[in-house]
Amino acid sequence: ERIRQANAELARSREELRQKNAMMEYNLKMAGEIQLAMLPQQLPVFPRSAATAESAFQFTHRYHPSGTVGGDFFSVSALSDTEAAVFICDVAGHGVRSALVTAMIRALVEELRPLAHEPGQFLTKLNSELFVILKHTGTPVLTTAFYLVANSITGQTRYANAGHPKPLLVGRGSGKLELLKDASRKSQPALGLFEKALYQTSEATLVPRDLVMLFTDGLYEVHADNQELYTQDLLAASVRKRLQLPTAQLFDEVLSEVRSFAASHEFDDDVCLVGMEFAGAPAVK
Repeated sequence: ERIRQANAELARSREELRQKNAMMEYNLKMAGEIQLAMLPQQLPVFPRSAATAESAFQFTHRYHPSGTVGGDFFSVSALSDTEAAVFICDVAGHGVRSALVTAMIRALVEELRPLAHEPGQFLTKLNSELFVILKHTGTPVLTTAFYLVANSITGQTRYANAGHPKPLLVGRGSGKLELLKDASRKSQPALGLFEKALYQTSEATLVPRDLVMLFTDGLYEVHADNQELYTQDLLAASVRKRLQLPTAQLFDEVLSEVRSFAASHEFDDDVCLVGMEFAGAPAVK
């Protein structure tokens, strides 16, 4: 009788656990759908009256969370009829905690639109606001970010970097590949670690057919069976081989190459890529 009662209690516990797991999976699925809805649903064109194919800036993105929810986030917006803004960030880890931080960052990015024209000031203010929120959690949350503003008429691009992987500037016309480095040549800290951190604005000038490729470190921090690491140098070499491909095809082939390199043939971390190609100012009709 005692064994029968114990088995019945165990069956009830298993059913309760199954129901709780089902509810947790449902909630995570809903959270994942909401997080995807937070990403840009419609990409801007320049000028606003232009057809998508004739836009001075062409945008492409790939977003692959490693779980139901992720810690990567990006936004693409029009600050004016001639200025585009691209923001990308990576919250350390992946899962619910990271996803909540990305939601806070999205809200702050919208709130700080008055500073959006000045990348250094924008990241400086974003850092101080995030620091105030996160200091009450007791443990720091490492968040890297990169923000750029580009002019569709002149190609002038101003940007600031908060500990994020340096984007690749792919010169399709020149055949050159280079990193968008800080003007000071010194790395600046990730967001939310130091309340008074100041971020510097750097500059570059795009020419027609140039592609700026932004990404999070989940793209290249993968290991092969022999524990060899897929480095940023290997990533650059992979992009260089596909320099002239359309951006969407370039992204897909690079992702496929990294997956083939990885021991599990999958990404262990969230992956986000954003491409901004400068087509040049459209002709005035």
